[in-house]
Amino acid sequence: MIIPRNMNGNIKVNMNPQIILAALTLLITALSSYAQQYGWVDIGNNLPNSTGTASLADMYWISDSEGWICSSATGEIYHTTDGGNTFTTQTTQFYTNAIWMLNANEGYAGGYNGRVYRTTDGGSTWTVIGSIGSSLLSISFPPSSDTGYCCGDNGKIYRITSSGVSAMNSGVITSLRSISFPAIYHGWTCGDSHILHYYGSWSQQDPPVDAYNGIYMTNSTTGWAVGALGVIVNTTDEGLSWNYQSNPDTSTRALNDVFFFNASDGWAVGNSGVILHTTNGGTTWSVEGSGFTSNMLRAVQFTSSTNGYVLGNNKTLLKYTLTTGIKGNGQIPDAFSLEQNYPNPFNPSTTISYSLAIPARIKLSVYNIFGQQVVVLDEGSKPAGNFSVAFSGDDLPSGIYYYRLQCDDRHLTRKMTLIK
Repeated sequence: MIIPRNMNGNIKVNMNPQIILAALTLLITALSSYAQQYGWVDIGNNLPNSTGTASLADMYWISDSEGWICSSATGEIYHTTDGGNTFTTQTTQFYTNAIWMLNANEGYAGGYNGRVYRTTDGGSTWTVIGSIGSSLLSISFPPSSDTGYCCGDNGKIYRITSSGVSAMNSGVITSLRSISFPAIYHGWTCGDSHILHYYGSWSQQDPPVDAYNGIYMTNSTTGWAVGALGVIVNTTDEGLSWNYQSNPDTSTRALNDVFFFNASDGWAVGNSGVILHTTNGGTTWSVEGSGFTSNMLRAVQFTSSTNGYVLGNNKTLLKYTLTTGIKGNGQIPDAFSLEQNYPNPFNPSTTISYSLAIPARIKLSVYNIFGQQVVVLDEGSKPAGNFSVAFSGDDLPSGIYYYRLQCDDRHLTRKMTLIK
């Protein structure tokens, strides 16, 4: 075999320019992905002190930065225009379970004793326009429609307009916990062993028999429902058939809400802090955000593929955002940061680095996908500076793990992959 060499005797390698360009593109993409990592940040401490440890029930965001959050315990609604950095308090007469805003000014909320409230000034004032007679649990308006729908205990479903509410016949007497209208005159609601479909009138569909807590339809044919024991079902034919999707959470924690940003990218949340994510319409789901909270999570909403919110009991409010250099209040910090581990993926060892701008007490832990703590890597009072910790996965199986840096009352979490 003849090996081509140059005049100095070195081996000559002919590189195709297209190969070089492709390699550079891959390198730039990899560096970009390394520099911009997204994850969950706890912003619950940004809520007003009057919130106490109250349970947050529902929320509605009209943009990445502006949203409303209602409490099922305080009779207050919290409004933000800066992505959750700061909130102002709005007051209703009684607690609210559900909220829906049509725009920055007009919206509806409801809850205790079935009262339905309306605002036309962004929530500065809320006025009672009617009642459904039982606790109101969910509200939904079709896109570009000023007529909406709500559901609640005892099988109650009502139509909502600016002038009041009017009853509809659901045909059931058990609680209906969630409602979704992807189009005018085309909606679904779910509850105890029921999924109902509206197309001029309400009729029962035939899903697998489970207690359903949340439903979300991306259009008039496709949607998902979630419920007890972590059940996830999906339809692609207007609910004529509902099929199980596999939940990787072996703890079978109940799921309480589901949201899809588009037909592929979806999230589900539930008891004991479980957060699930899919990028393929539910063909596969993964457990996300392990170790953040053990509180019940009640609602999830995304305003873009990289900006979303989760809320729940005990003042739990999480924000999905760019986590590189993000501190617990969702602002760019001067306090601390957590870097992506390197190498990643790794086998069996990797290095995790973090920085402190001021002295602080920290705890750096690793969790598996089920939220179980695997090891504490570093803990105690630290001076300001840069720190690196080695982590070995010798005794662990291949898979996805999360490492979490807690710094006083704030924390950051990143994901890493062990491949053996």
